[in-house]
Amino acid sequence: MALINCSECNHQASDKAEACPKCGAPIAEARETVAAGTQVKTIQETSKKFKLHTLISVSVIIIGLTWVFVLASNPQSEPSAMPALFTTAGLIWYVVNRFRIWWHHK
Repeated sequence: MALINCSECNHQASDKAEACPKCGAPIAEARETVAAGTQVKTIQETSKKFKLHTLISVSVIIIGLTWVFVLASNPQSEPSAMPALFTTAGLIWYVVNRFRIWWHHK
């Protein structure tokens, strides 16, 4: 019997234990996965902040496009650059945010 460090809490536990006695993280399952030679899959962890930024940027794009089409369908309205700027800002924000998500991907 050897003592190994838990991958979750770094507490020492027996290598024969099925789970860490401190945090309950599976130890035997992780040992069997590594021993079997199967690849460990990485799960993308994107923070809620990035997801919120994506949602807001898409909303800005939709609002800007709607604004453009409403002005285009009304011949009596004055031409304005604001809807196009709104849509462009949303697109830029979206692209930058997607890059940030890729950069911080774990």
